[in-house]
Amino acid sequence: MSRHALVVLIGLVVFAAVTGAIYLQILTSAHASDLVWAVSRPVQAGDPLTADNVHQTRIPRSGDSWDFYTGDLIAAHARAAHPMAAGTIVFKDDVLDQDLALVTLTLKDPPPLAHGQTIDVYAQIGSQTLIVGRRLVVDGVDGSNASVWVPTTDEPAWVALQANSVALFAARSGGVGVPEVQAETIDDALASLNGLSAAAPASSNPSPVTGGRP
Repeated sequence: MSRHALVVLIGLVVFAAVTGAIYLQILTSAHASDLVWAVSRPVQAGDPLTADNVHQTRIPRSGDSWDFYTGDLIAAHARAAHPMAAGTIVFKDDVLDQDLALVTLTLKDPPPLAHGQTIDVYAQIGSQTLIVGRRLVVDGVDGSNASVWVPTTDEPAWVALQANSVALFAARSGGVGVPEVQAETIDDALASLNGLSAAAPASSNPSPVTGGRP
């Protein structure tokens, strides 16, 4: 075999190998799938995610980067972060997997509440109102008492507020659009609700003119 023929043969072999590898990669990608968690039956916010309401399934890989929940959902003793219908694929933001504690709060004039709803909680200290909890998941309600899930690191603080009979108020909220203001005085609230600046308004009386013509 001549040298030229050998070079051509080697080139054909290399071409066939590269083409075969590309075709195999395309074929593999076309049949690739991701192992994900899916909801088996409807759940409300705060519901524990167990073998009764979630299961693992495979879905075709799309090539996009999705933030699926990839851990062991059942072993994590996780809870639903919000209501989910059957068939919903579970993402990381759908899960409360941090350590949680259930505390009961006595609320002043609470709005109608039910299991699975989320609330913002405010504490009244003197003339100031402070937001002390955002998007807390309600587990149960008994009159003006609401049992809510809070991070275990915050448990002592919530117990201290309750033990010292701090006036607590709640608003049903999904957290969207709620400002980050940490404290409001009565004057702040009145100014905000009236669309006024917290600063004192300018006087409407003109200042007297001195040294000029009458």
